Amino acid sequence: MTMNSEKVQKIAYTIQTNKYLQAISNGLMSALPVLMIGSFAIMFVGIPIAPWQAFLGTSGLIKILLIPYNLSIGCLGLYASFLIAYKLAASFQKDPIIPALLSVFCFLIVTPMDNISGANMFSLTWFGVQGLFTGMIVALVATRLYVFLLDKKIVIKMPDSVPGTISNTFSGLIPAVIVGIVFITITGIFMSTGYGSFTKFIYSIIQVPLSKLGNNFFSFLIIGLIQMILWFFGMHGSLVVSSFITALYLPMDIENLAAYTAGTQVPHIITQQFYNLFFGIGGAGGTLGLCILMVFLAKSEKLKMLGKLSIIPGLFCINEPIVFGLPMVFNPIMAIPFIGVPIVQAIVAYLAIYIGLIPHVAGFQLPFGIPVVFSAFMQGGFMMALLQLALIVFSAVIYFPFFKKLDNKSLLEEQESGVVE
Repeated sequence: MTMNSEKVQKIAYTIQTNKYLQAISNGLMSALPVLMIGSFAIMFVGIPIAPWQAFLGTSGLIKILLIPYNLSIGCLGLYASFLIAYKLAASFQKDPIIPALLSVFCFLIVTPMDNISGANMFSLTWFGVQGLFTGMIVALVATRLYVFLLDKKIVIKMPDSVPGTISNTFSGLIPAVIVGIVFITITGIFMSTGYGSFTKFIYSIIQVPLSKLGNNFFSFLIIGLIQMILWFFGMHGSLVVSSFITALYLPMDIENLAAYTAGTQVPHIITQQFYNLFFGIGGAGGTLGLCILMVFLAKSEKLKMLGKLSIIPGLFCINEPIVFGLPMVFNPIMAIPFIGVPIVQAIVAYLAIYIGLIPHVAGFQLPFGIPVVFSAFMQGGFMMALLQLALIVFSAVIYFPFFKKLDNKSLLEEQESGVVE
């Protein structure tokens, strides 16, 4: 291994093992079951069949289906404040319940309230995507401060005879009070500014600019290129960049889904679901097209058998068998298509959406493992499914000359070893 690849691995390892990025990624992933409930509810609302839409309106069912949407996707920032804090505290080997609840408390403290007819009320607006980055920041800061105070022994020490649950509660009492005071102070400071609240400040200063960065297709391609270079060097590039993908592009999905629900123009082309659908169809490297070539055109017994073993998992976006079995990593013959195919697929998909050939990704939160084409159909109907099919064929065309070279090389090796005649 060269010195350069060692440096790349070291950087990738540092990113992948960063406690804060892991907490954000794992915390948001933990919210997926709840988000799926809201997504499926909206899928039923959005079925474009006139009798069904009429039934929704006359029966009042649409109001019922909007409840899980509003209380799942519409409250993502609130859930994120709990789950990210929980994951971060656990990474420091601390009891995660108290800091997770404390994070929610601090999130509510900094969230603006409206006074309606003399009653103070929270708006779901700031619990959803507009409060997501506030939830992330509050969770990281509150939890890290809580852990710091615990480590410095700024706690109430209980006798050993006291049960563990009670002892942990009292141990966290002073740190929790200090953290709460910090965020109450922050709220007071921002109430005297033009922003009115810490949440509105974060949304204006951080979330809006980050959204513009997320909408920049070139930044998306750079993240994707880094991912594929890491894969080539034998590292799980998807895991390394997943924190950035989730933080930058999940809010875009939520905004798309809100627009889809309201029946207005879906705003974003690039979202996390766009990444899942089009950046490497069938797994890292877009290897599903290669699997098809191996099954139907390979002369090498090794490649044909590996293609048969890999094509079914590839349909479900699981392609580790071919990535490490062929292998694709550290393979100079396959480097160009392995790194280039996902980027080409993403560019073609982006242009197809940009010119209006296919619709924007709706933003439904789908679980990992839904087969290709069907997942595209769920996000954008028949046109999006056809595009994904076309891009699989396109990937096979790109892979073909490199596949032929590798197939000839493998066949020659098999003939020399007497495996085939």
